Amino acid sequence: MRFNKKLVCAALSLILLTGCANAPSEVDKEIENYNSAQTVSEAERDTMPVGEAIKAAKSFDTDNTTNITIKNLILPNSSKMPAYDVKFDSSGSAEVFKKLQNEPMIATHGGGTAVDSHNDISGWKDKKGNCFSSFPELNGTLYYQNKADVKRSDWGTYYNNDMAMNEAGIMALFANEKKTGIGSALKYPVEKKYLAEFSESTESFALCDGKKMSVSDAVELAQKFCNEKLAAAEKNQFEYQVNYLDARKVADGKYGYYVSLCRKDRYGNLFDATSMYPYLFDEFESRNALIASPMYLWITSRDSIAEFQRMYTFSIEESGSNDRIVTLKAAVDTLSSELAQGTSYDFDTAELKYVFEITQSDYIDAAREYAKSDEAGDIPVMYSPESIYAYGNYTITAVPYWVFTEITAQNTGTNCGRIFMINALDGRVRIENVDEYGRLMIQY
Repeated sequence: MRFNKKLVCAALSLILLTGCANAPSEVDKEIENYNSAQTVSEAERDTMPVGEAIKAAKSFDTDNTTNITIKNLILPNSSKMPAYDVKFDSSGSAEVFKKLQNEPMIATHGGGTAVDSHNDISGWKDKKGNCFSSFPELNGTLYYQNKADVKRSDWGTYYNNDMAMNEAGIMALFANEKKTGIGSALKYPVEKKYLAEFSESTESFALCDGKKMSVSDAVELAQKFCNEKLAAAEKNQFEYQVNYLDARKVADGKYGYYVSLCRKDRYGNLFDATSMYPYLFDEFESRNALIASPMYLWITSRDSIAEFQRMYTFSIEESGSNDRIVTLKAAVDTLSSELAQGTSYDFDTAELKYVFEITQSDYIDAAREYAKSDEAGDIPVMYSPESIYAYGNYTITAVPYWVFTEITAQNTGTNCGRIFMINALDGRVRIENVDEYGRLMIQY
């Protein structure tokens, strides 16, 4: 077995810093994991019926001898994972958005002003340099609680609105720091992260209104609000379920809950809620692009929600069945054979979930052609879900993946890290982890 110099040096440094004391338990654990691990040189693509594969995954830790360990295994309560065709569908959003304008839970009490904002799709589409290097402005609606706040800039857009939506189904309530003193959730550092078993947690934090709220109560509030107020925008095809939660420190003795939610279908299958995927040309030059479709709430008091965002609305239609999927063991073996040898990998989460994958798009076809032409020059070519939608003629498929995450930062910006994905249908590996400068960019 090869010596892992980086791991041993890190461990020795920690021992030296603590004198004769033992190395911290997490270092001991990593060394133990590494020493007892077996790197898989060649993985077999083992498959099982969905229900059996999920059942087998629950006992994965018992038999695992690879160089990969998993802290939190997140599985759907399902025995069926259909093949799904997916479409952008915002036909239910307008009614939901109208009702939210009179929703005390987000401090809107009616009497405000809604203003239509218009798209620039024709101008965006006509100039290739613009079309393939910037995102289109879609038709939308902006809501202001006070008419005096309605202002129009020199370039023709309204701004400083309280709430907004567009025709791709993006819907957002903006934190009003000027009014409340509380900004966007991403401004504040993570005090503690909850990735599993949070719905039973009785741990509490004092919110910005001085009242305490437990983690489980925050989970209940978030799910209740999204399922009662937002699910109708997707015609109740999905239930919304918390997939992780941060307690973020706003000020001394004051906290807020940043709650990330994912979709769940009628069979109990979960859908991806990653906040961002790389969208530059290198990422979709030779493989399918993915759609990041997160939903989150920012809870800073027991009686109101300070901020929320829901990216896109979809309709799904069953187009077939996925009778068998790759087992978790086979997925881990594949990762072990693909990743750097002589290293121990300790993933924060491993999940079985659907990911929205763009399997055909006229926009991406045209962007690929443009990127290889003399016209492109040095301007970076990129895509966005809005680009796919505005250009038209696309196919989105919900594809089941085993998704492994390493969370490497808990700062004021976001939660970042690396995502390693194994297609649960064909066993192919996909890694999402860097921007064009090699920096870790993936947000959860």
